[in-house]
Amino acid sequence: MRFLLLFFLMFGSLYSQQGEIKEKNQELNSIRNEINSLERELKAISAKEKQSSVTLEKFNKRTFLINKLIASLKEEESKKEKEISKTQSEIVRLEKEESRLKENYANYVRSIYKRMNKNEWSYLLSAESIQQAILRYQYLRKFSAQRKIDLTHLEENRSKQITAKNILQKEKETKEALRRDKEVEEKNLSQKINESKKLLTQIKKNKTTITRDIEAKKRAATVIQSLITKLIEKEEARKREEARRREEQRKREIAKKDEKVVPPSKGATTKSKTDAEDFVTPEDITQSFSSFSSLKGRLGWPVRRGTVIRKFGENKNPALNTVTLNYGIDIEVKGDYSVFCVGEGVVSAIDWIPGYGSVLILTHKDGYRTVYGHLDRISVREGEKVARGQVIGQVGESLEGYILHFEIWNQRKNQNPEVWLSRR
Repeated sequence: MRFLLLFFLMFGSLYSQQGEIKEKNQELNSIRNEINSLERELKAISAKEKQSSVTLEKFNKRTFLINKLIASLKEEESKKEKEISKTQSEIVRLEKEESRLKENYANYVRSIYKRMNKNEWSYLLSAESIQQAILRYQYLRKFSAQRKIDLTHLEENRSKQITAKNILQKEKETKEALRRDKEVEEKNLSQKINESKKLLTQIKKNKTTITRDIEAKKRAATVIQSLITKLIEKEEARKREEARRREEQRKREIAKKDEKVVPPSKGATTKSKTDAEDFVTPEDITQSFSSFSSLKGRLGWPVRRGTVIRKFGENKNPALNTVTLNYGIDIEVKGDYSVFCVGEGVVSAIDWIPGYGSVLILTHKDGYRTVYGHLDRISVREGEKVARGQVIGQVGESLEGYILHFEIWNQRKNQNPEVWLSRR
């Protein structure tokens, strides 16, 4: 019975992991299916149609999805590494426990041998009195029972070791498969980025393409604003839920004092610790971060070397004679294309938006958010804490070159980044 219980406990976590693996595989397959669908669309496009901004956007979206796939594979590889380490520690613990049990058993045998000399009967019959014989008999019974317990523990320990070693082997195989998949996708990503660059070279001077790109940027500005709004609304909903839960708790405490039971209000539910964790948002995590508002005027730049080519607010395109509204700034980057986190934060959104390509949004303390657009390789994932100055991605090439789009928001109000950034 005990062995069965230990068996089920050992495999319980394994089944749980298998459920998580199945769910993650479904997510990875969904991304792969979307990539394959885009590939089919691109193959169906004629050579003439390929030289257009629409095709370029498809190329960019494909790059974003491959990046997303790589990030997921890295996350799974990291998880598997932790599981391997945990299983290895468990095997070491079991081996130490086995050594201890063997030593205990050996001590029992040595002890009883010294007392009994040859066998149990001679040990009993050599007693000087009936009382001593009874004591010796009781001792032998206890020894026999303990010996059986130790043997059972040894057997169970060895079975658990075999199970743990089998799990470890599977975990190592899974990690190796994830590593191979990641390497394949990284090579695939480099190849696709080169394809995008070739297309960019062909269509850079096309006036129609540039006009469409400007229109896409206008729409992208609205999408980013919508993403910011959704993040704020999620936080507001969490605060309302938290307030409701506190009120319910207060009522229960009052009822307990009055020795009365107050039923939960209509539609209310009692939240467990696990339920409460479902409401954790980036804003909760940022409470322990350093102040973002204090960085105004001395904020680090998101790139090492760059020149602002489009300022915050209205911008006129002399070639097309059009005026566009910029919610942030556009920085032309040269040399090092690495993009850095400007302040301690947490990744609250990674998305693909026509006009700005791969976009990343970080949430900081004091209700601030920063937006990074035109990224090529994103090296962080949603929900990850990011340190100030940490690399979060690379600037991708657009029609105008290597341009980083950068925004700062305080709640629903967008800020002029140049007022925040330190002088160079």
